[in-house]
Amino acid sequence: MLENARLRVEKGVIRTFHARRGRVTKNQIFALENYFKKFELPEGPWNFQELFGNKDVVYEIGCGSGESTIGFAKANPNSLIIAVEVHRPSISHLVESAHNENLTNIRVCYSDAVQVLRDWISDESLKAIYAFFPDPWPKKRHNKRRLFRAEIVDLMQRKLKPGGEILAATDWQEYGKQMIEVLPNSTLTNRPSWRPKTKYERKGIEAGREIMEVSGSK
Repeated sequence: MLENARLRVEKGVIRTFHARRGRVTKNQIFALENYFKKFELPEGPWNFQELFGNKDVVYEIGCGSGESTIGFAKANPNSLIIAVEVHRPSISHLVESAHNENLTNIRVCYSDAVQVLRDWISDESLKAIYAFFPDPWPKKRHNKRRLFRAEIVDLMQRKLKPGGEILAATDWQEYGKQMIEVLPNSTLTNRPSWRPKTKYERKGIEAGREIMEVSGSK
């Protein structure tokens, strides 16, 4: 069960996320108890060939409630997406949706996505890495916690196969500019057709903030 999935945060590591346990409703508890194991990955390190055969593997950092995860999985049935999240209510929503859609190409990990990427994923094994609307950490003193900083982008690059891509989106313009600066071969791009507008994204649009879609490649 989810309680046994360890949130691995090492002492001294600068976290890129707010650790949020969150209140879980009865319906969410039902989803966790009945569906989580169906999509759960064993503890790593992982051998994708043994786990998934020849499928392309995509890694999503901070999947939230999984709208983009579901969209990708439905549009790319021959690929496998690993969705990583630290918010339990969001995980419950994702596994319930994946179960209801009868999707078999989603795996879920309840942990720190950066540490999992570093410790459990082999170099040059991922087709793509997605990070849609990561925490912008808008206060200048907190900028060092941002996901898209040089050392983490270097880690992402090591894990990508040659020609692999990184896709990101933000409604924080200054953060979008930082993404462009640190991502190799970066460019502004269009929203993928499979990625729906999430509740968070709509709030940003309603507040008058521009959505920046950024891509980079290895």
